[in-house]
Amino acid sequence: MTARRDELFASHRCRPWVTMLVPPLTQLPLFVGSSMFLSRLSQPPTVFDSESFLTLTSLAHADPTAALPIALGIITLANVESSRWFISKEAKERDELEQRGILSVGRILIGSVVPGSVLLYWVSSATFGLLQSWVFDYWERQRSNRRKLNVLQTSSASPKSSGKSALAPVPVLKPKRK
Repeated sequence: MTARRDELFASHRCRPWVTMLVPPLTQLPLFVGSSMFLSRLSQPPTVFDSESFLTLTSLAHADPTAALPIALGIITLANVESSRWFISKEAKERDELEQRGILSVGRILIGSVVPGSVLLYWVSSATFGLLQSWVFDYWERQRSNRRKLNVLQTSSASPKSSGKSALAPVPVLKPKRK
């Protein structure tokens, strides 16, 4: 199977490592830059001292209740776990539970010490990423189901006496205008 995969990669000049490297290399600078910008904006004197959101008493200080860092960890874990819904059994077996939880716990710990503005950015970014993953996975599943249905219909359709397939398009008659 690996030999066939490598043969296909070579024949189509496909490089999977490029696909794996380009998204992080394009998204990380924006994420880190935005986080640094918001962190710098949270240094006193700042207008963020008088702004609050949910459990954040100030966007310039860390969340005293740690509710948003915990929400960030849960959202991160949900994103990692939901991505596993669509991978093969072999890949699931290779993945360890501890490895998946480390990222979530790490984000909780770091999120509990960063300013509220940065934390709010991280939570909104993680939430958007989770919803985006769900939408794209749903669309892909629907597309795959339609493709399978079309294959089943075309393989089970027998040609009619006129020589046309059972799935031949039916002409649409438009009403005549007076």
